[in-house]
Amino acid sequence: MRIWNHLDIWIVIGYLLIMLGIGFWHRRFANKSMDNFFLGGRKIPGWLNGVSYTAALVSPDAATGYGGLAVATGGFICWWYLSRFGLALFLGGVLFAFFWRRLNLFTSLEFYDLRFPKGAAGVMRLWIALRTSLIAMPAWTGITLLAAYKIMGPAFDLTKFETLCLVVPVSLLFVFSSGYKGVVISNFIQMLIFFAGTLLLLFLTLQHFGGAAAMVQAIEQAFGPQSKEILGSIPPEKQEVFPLAAAFGWLIGQSIGYGGDAAPMGGAMEGQRILSTRTPSEALTMYVVAAISMFVLLLLVTLPSISAAVLWPELRQTGADRELVYGRLMKMLLPPGAMGLMVAAMLAATMSTVGDNLNFGSQIMVSDIYRRWFVRNRSEKHYLFIGKISMLVILAVSIAVVYNVLIITDVAIFMLSLSAAELPANWAQWWWWRFNGPARIAASFGGAAIFCIVVLGPKLLIYLGVAGAENLVIAWYWQTLLVMGLTTLLWIVVALLTRPDPQPLLQDFYKRARPLGFWKPFRDVSQPRVYRPLRPILKGIFIAVIGTASVSLLILGLTHAWFARYGTSLLTLLAAVLLFILFRKMASRYLTELEISTGDRITEEPAVRHAKQS
Repeated sequence: MRIWNHLDIWIVIGYLLIMLGIGFWHRRFANKSMDNFFLGGRKIPGWLNGVSYTAALVSPDAATGYGGLAVATGGFICWWYLSRFGLALFLGGVLFAFFWRRLNLFTSLEFYDLRFPKGAAGVMRLWIALRTSLIAMPAWTGITLLAAYKIMGPAFDLTKFETLCLVVPVSLLFVFSSGYKGVVISNFIQMLIFFAGTLLLLFLTLQHFGGAAAMVQAIEQAFGPQSKEILGSIPPEKQEVFPLAAAFGWLIGQSIGYGGDAAPMGGAMEGQRILSTRTPSEALTMYVVAAISMFVLLLLVTLPSISAAVLWPELRQTGADRELVYGRLMKMLLPPGAMGLMVAAMLAATMSTVGDNLNFGSQIMVSDIYRRWFVRNRSEKHYLFIGKISMLVILAVSIAVVYNVLIITDVAIFMLSLSAAELPANWAQWWWWRFNGPARIAASFGGAAIFCIVVLGPKLLIYLGVAGAENLVIAWYWQTLLVMGLTTLLWIVVALLTRPDPQPLLQDFYKRARPLGFWKPFRDVSQPRVYRPLRPILKGIFIAVIGTASVSLLILGLTHAWFARYGTSLLTLLAAVLLFILFRKMASRYLTELEISTGDRITEEPAVRHAKQS
């Protein structure tokens, strides 16, 4: 068992006291209103919300899950998160963040009351609230706590119970006191600590091998011909854990439809970030900052883990618990003081995710379940109290996950694959007026049924001993695309075979939201006669692709530098900078066009403008 150094202990204690201080400092502000407690008064800067979103997405499960995947793959591990998050985040930011923020909702689930008839809206809002607060948030919180154990265990021989005792009480006390504003501010501090800790371990890993060139040589000597795959930056066509087809499956399965629902089961709490920003344009800033900061932090975690395969080659074997690798690196390389910093970093990341999930999950539980269905017209104080009780419920379910799950990536793949089933419907509900209540219900519940048939059905047949059932099992990434395709076909058929939603409802929604896409029957006669419903959508997708390419090249350039390919790295990073400049200019113009088209910005008549210029 590793003996804690006094300096390590004081660093950890100091960090915990700072976090509690921040929580109590914001207690008075948070308890003034529901808007303050759950949305920070809607005055959070976009960049700060972006860093906070990264804190919600990047936690110890990134160090364990992604670190374990990096050991089993190689330099191309970056495509696991680039294909999963890259295009999805930019699509959400460019195409939808503006519209979500201008609706000015309290929770994004209120969207369904605006878009669909009362019956379908009530079913959808209740279903998504239940799955968010009692399935998604406990699942992600649980694997975050499990990840904290998988790091603390190898480093200090702590049990699950001891790890939970170290993390949970402080996290709960903090989020009880601080509300969303305190969570966001503390997330910024926590991400700085996490960045410093992961960067330190990265440099210590390089130092252990004697530099990048020596590290590459050690990988080549240890793995021979297999080292070409480990040092590669593109997924190979055939690879046990993450082949090229898996990257393609992630990209399609997690990007198409993203942004149309700001509370997806497979992601974190986009809606809370968007609705708490000051302006619609800052909502886009949130997504961009989140993408850059998240990918850089994931890179800092995965690069040392790739090199750790030389130290523990047995972790590349099938069946090995690879998710322990980052904790082993910490125990092996970190000196006194640095270990305290790294433990503080992991505690910071854990508290960020736990605090975010509890705050967001309780917001949904209070507003979309308790107040919507059971107790209406009570005081703000009453609902704040129920919100804190809801946090305890979510936390209890999360702890149950900790004791019933072993491999973190298995949970992540399951959750993301299930959420992918209905993703295309999330675009349709914004862009196609003919997408009605029955189609929305078919996408959500039919998609879940199709997922069970495609993914769980073959496993049940195998369990029952049915001959040939093994042939029905396909790779998870093909399962994702198949489920998505079948679900999309289902809701299109349902939409076309059932009546449209009431015209006054659709007219009111169009006037308030001014969505893109196919809404010709509800357009104002005063709008331009030329009607091109696809043009702004395709333009937004193109801008999102440019942004995704710029950030992807940034990560690839840094990966090349890690493997001592300095010339290639420099050229790749230069291309990343040029594309990002292009993205910023195009995105700025696109937002201006959206403001004009929605009436948020009034343009002057040419004659008036000419007179002013004269």
